[in-house]
Amino acid sequence: MSTLGRIAWGLGLGLIGLVLNLAALEVLPGVHLLLGPLLVLIAAVLFGPLAGGLAGAVAGMRTLWLWGHPWGWLNIILEGVFVGALRRRLTPLVADACYWALSPLYFLLTYRLVEGIPLDATLVAGLKQAVNGLLAVLVLQVVLLIPHVRARLRVLLPLPLADMSIGRAFGSALTLGAIIPLLVVGGAEGRARYASEVRQVDEENLHAAGVVVSEIESSLAHASHGVSKLARTLSTSLSQEGRLPGPHFLEGELDALVTYSPEVVNAYIGGPEGVALAFSPRNDEAGRPLAGTDFSDRPYVREVRSAREPLVSDVFLGRGGVQGPLVVTLAPIRREEHYAGYVLAAMDLPRLRRHARAQVGDTPKRVLVADARGGIIFDSADEGPGQLQSIRGTSLERALERVGSGGTGSYEVEQDAVTLVRVGTMRHFGMVEVPALGWRVVVEQPDTRLQHDVEQAYFGLLGTMGLATVAAVLLALGFSRVIVAPVQEVSHAAARLTAGDRTARASEAARDAPRELSQLAETFDRMAWQISRQLEAIERTSREKDAFLSIASHELKTPLTALKAQVQLLRRKVGGEHVARLDNVSRQVDRVTRLVNQLLDASQLGLEQLPLQRTRMDLSEVVRRVAEGLVGASPLHTLELFTRPLVGVFDELRMEQVVHNLVSNAIKYSPTGGLIEVFTRVLPDGEAELVVADRGIGLRVEDEEQLFGRFERGDRREQTGISGIGVGLYVSREIIRRHGGRISLRPREGGGAVATVRLPLGLGSEHDGTRGECEAHS
Repeated sequence: MSTLGRIAWGLGLGLIGLVLNLAALEVLPGVHLLLGPLLVLIAAVLFGPLAGGLAGAVAGMRTLWLWGHPWGWLNIILEGVFVGALRRRLTPLVADACYWALSPLYFLLTYRLVEGIPLDATLVAGLKQAVNGLLAVLVLQVVLLIPHVRARLRVLLPLPLADMSIGRAFGSALTLGAIIPLLVVGGAEGRARYASEVRQVDEENLHAAGVVVSEIESSLAHASHGVSKLARTLSTSLSQEGRLPGPHFLEGELDALVTYSPEVVNAYIGGPEGVALAFSPRNDEAGRPLAGTDFSDRPYVREVRSAREPLVSDVFLGRGGVQGPLVVTLAPIRREEHYAGYVLAAMDLPRLRRHARAQVGDTPKRVLVADARGGIIFDSADEGPGQLQSIRGTSLERALERVGSGGTGSYEVEQDAVTLVRVGTMRHFGMVEVPALGWRVVVEQPDTRLQHDVEQAYFGLLGTMGLATVAAVLLALGFSRVIVAPVQEVSHAAARLTAGDRTARASEAARDAPRELSQLAETFDRMAWQISRQLEAIERTSREKDAFLSIASHELKTPLTALKAQVQLLRRKVGGEHVARLDNVSRQVDRVTRLVNQLLDASQLGLEQLPLQRTRMDLSEVVRRVAEGLVGASPLHTLELFTRPLVGVFDELRMEQVVHNLVSNAIKYSPTGGLIEVFTRVLPDGEAELVVADRGIGLRVEDEEQLFGRFERGDRREQTGISGIGVGLYVSREIIRRHGGRISLRPREGGGAVATVRLPLGLGSEHDGTRGECEAHS
């Protein structure tokens, strides 16, 4: 496939992976399986590292804005490139496992050192991504083992997948079959346990919030009762003119209220205009007297004038010797319609804070009380009263708007995506309202305990998956031995049978194998027995045929020799036009004699009786003599001859026969004439090479080996009318073999055929690079 094609496939699969990443599968709360890596690994395995890297770059783009750093995105790219680079050497699962074995160094350098992510979060991130990648590549490897899929993708499969052993196939399938149910069941159990823990946390939060609300309402009730009682007392103590008693009396009554009401931090009695007439305690922290302080700007002063019952006023910044938020309860002092002033008591919010802190103790819980406007009345996590704060615009306020009184919820303190197990930044809360004030009491606690439970569940699930993988691999090895061993025995028996061992059998080794494999071995043994019988019959027939051909050839040679002699005698005695006729008869006798000699040679080769008479000679001279003679007798053909000395030990007569067969074939299969190329040379390894090439009808690739059989001439219609009995190449190959060489025949580009012979020259050869000769004959 071209580079542009790989780029296109990489980008296309990456886009699909990007879409699939948006639909992550939740295994545990905060732990998701992404489907995008599967598409990245498909691109890497089928199309190489370039496509894998591009697919990773596109599919992983979501991590750039989700995690806030580029290292997860770069990790996906590197995984695609790494697996794609090793796809021709390793199976996808092994290649991806090697990548993740090297990845801890990458995570330590990027997540830990560059981004400063805690080590435990880095560990969780690395494990999560490793499991995601390894599970994706395991699914891919098993899918690519399905025959229908392999048939469609055969040209794209790298060698390790195309040549997958039974053991690895069983191991991959069993491992996936063990992991998927564990993942589903373990994930469902972990989510159910997490939901149960969340319900328990919510119940704890609601209970604590209810206790704090009860204390606030109780404090308000007690303070209101004390203020109302004092206001009634003062109403009966008014003078005839409707005035309040003197400051000394008022201060005594206020001291009693503050002393016997633990909910009250201070109290004062105000006149009709809102000026404090008496205070308890008398002075502020600086020792300045508080009586005479003007509170007329306070909203409650205007409200109490028309009130008949005690009022509760929301938070305000205190002046009466208290800095920070205050809550007051006040009651009007009246005699019928005459308004003489009011009694006010400020609640002891520090005491409420202490009570709230006592509810949470040393736990990570937090009690937060907010007014209707979002201002924080007090926070159990704060040591001092501080200044009025607000939850306006925070994620907590948005979460509170979604729940009512007595409801529970959660919110995220900060967007912390780099840990991947994201429950650690969540807060679960329960909220109960104080109707009299419009306050919201919130009790929350972080998900640290839940995160710990999730991490324990995740690591437990990984451990279980690891044990299941080991068990699956061991089972696969065991089953593959049961299956592969008999199959290998059948294969070895077939190899021995191919090599000529007719006693090769496989049923003994497959006796204890499963029924199907035992039947396969028995069927192979029956086939081997039948083949042996047929081969024996064929060999017997072949020997009989060779013996017949040998006898017939010998018997034919005698009358042909006599006929040749008689033709020669007649030629000397007759003249004129009869000489040409006798020459034609002589040529036909020679042709028949050559055919008989070829039959005799073929029969002797079949009976292994063909003798060789080797002598030291220059093979190039034989090649020159035969090629020039044959091409010279054919007026339609031209010879191009290039020879170098090839001095070795050969049977001259047999080598002449080989050259004659090759050159005559080149002439016969170039019926319209043309160039016959013959050349010899010495190869660098000391072998002699003879090449005969033509521009004839050529041959098909499937005919190359067939043409070296006995009595084989191919089945092409172009060969109609070409003489021969189909033993020339067979005899030539056997002669070359007995000389320790080899012969081959191949089609020639542009038409024609090329016959190549290679022979060992031996230690005594002489090939000193003597200048060759190039001649042309017509």
